[in-house]
Amino acid sequence: MNPGASLEYRALVLAPTGKDAPLIIAALRRHAIAAEACADMADLVERSMGGVATVVLAEEAIGDPVARLAMARRVDAQPSWSDLPVLLLCKRGPLSAIAAEAIATLGNVMVLERPTQTASLVSAVLTALRTRERQYMLRTADERKDAFIATLAHELRNPLAPLTHALHLLRRSDTDDAKRRWAIDVIERQSAQLTRLVDDLLDIARITQGKVTLQLQDVDLCVVIRNAIEMSAPLVESMHHTLTTRIPGQAVFVRADPVRLAQCLSNLLDNAAKYTPRGGCITLSANVGERYFELRVSDSGDGIAPEARTALFDIFSQGDRSRPHAQGGMGVGLWIVKTFVEMHGGSVEVQSDGEGRGSTFVMRMPHAPLPAPSPTTPAAAPSARERRCRILVVDDNPDNADSLSELLTLSGHEVQKAYSGESGLHAATRLRPDVAILDIGLPDMDGRELARRMRADSTTSHALLIALSGWGQAVDRERSAAAGFDHHLVKPADFEAILELIRSVRQPLVH
Repeated sequence: MNPGASLEYRALVLAPTGKDAPLIIAALRRHAIAAEACADMADLVERSMGGVATVVLAEEAIGDPVARLAMARRVDAQPSWSDLPVLLLCKRGPLSAIAAEAIATLGNVMVLERPTQTASLVSAVLTALRTRERQYMLRTADERKDAFIATLAHELRNPLAPLTHALHLLRRSDTDDAKRRWAIDVIERQSAQLTRLVDDLLDIARITQGKVTLQLQDVDLCVVIRNAIEMSAPLVESMHHTLTTRIPGQAVFVRADPVRLAQCLSNLLDNAAKYTPRGGCITLSANVGERYFELRVSDSGDGIAPEARTALFDIFSQGDRSRPHAQGGMGVGLWIVKTFVEMHGGSVEVQSDGEGRGSTFVMRMPHAPLPAPSPTTPAAAPSARERRCRILVVDDNPDNADSLSELLTLSGHEVQKAYSGESGLHAATRLRPDVAILDIGLPDMDGRELARRMRADSTTSHALLIALSGWGQAVDRERSAAAGFDHHLVKPADFEAILELIRSVRQPLVH
């Protein structure tokens, strides 16, 4: 335990006359409250710098103006989270000028009239201790917030440097095809990393607000594992690790949210890659029992000291960043894993023989029996003529509108773009689009209002409406649906997902 921690829960008593100080201390100690007597105000101020929960002052202890000033300065010097409780013992009757000044200058003051019942004194001190405990919790949250913001800024900047360098390469006229392909790969990897960071931030908000709902279904565990490996492959490959998998050769169906389960497994693979020296070994194995299945991610990395394991799954908890190979992170990946695994009715734990000996993370979750296969009829592949559509893109960010329009045009569609809701409405009337991709946050007329107006117009009411938004919680999707949208995609939307929605149009443009 931190030696200073116990000092933070003590009461300092300054009652310089009579037997008040020893009587107060004896009463508090009988109730297991740490209490110490101070010789004078200078002694109290000095001791309080080492940690204090509350101060008990007799009125005569602040009779000297110098003593009052010293205590007032101590109170003024508190950090923003602190509001030190001060219990002031005063004579019965109207407040003296000294007591009134103390109340005005010492902040969080509670007055107790003397003679004070022991029960009243103890109760007041316990109340002060509870108040101080809440302040310490705020301090911890504030420290974690500051550390998180600093880490977030660092993590968001990391992908920007290679993105900028890759763009400079693409702009140069002397860049050959091999370097262009390399630059494009860099942009794809770093864009995916930025997307993962933003997704983690959104998950924090959803989880802490209780807005996460699992989409449970019977899914093939092997497919989930392959998806997780694909998500983590860029980081694993960049560190030149060897990834070995030991998974069942046949389909194993589990009752889970496939997206969240793959996310959990990918987070464990990312964690192993970050804290394993370059060229290390990572093993992913799956074991299936009668009631539970188990996923294990083992690495040859740093290992974990026994005292560090309990806090490992806490939010914003991070590994040792001082190691030269450590890739950092925001300290939320393992917390997200624990939260989602427990929402599935499972558990997660870490095993390690100590620092430098690697570690193994184990997820255990209940699974469902193999479902009976249902006959399906393969959907006919759409013809080239069916794939060409009239598409309207509306976004007030020109780079977003222009780049998406260019990609859709290169995919063979007829595309018009607009940068505002009003111009988008006029363009829709002229184009009569088969598909409209609308940004929600337009400055003049938001995307929902534009969707409502398009649905109300017989010339545009048939269009497939796709909402693009930085917000993706359930309430945001419900609002989009109520406005007439068919689909709601969260930025940055995967282009292949957009194309798949466009292919679903039943009556596309025919030339």
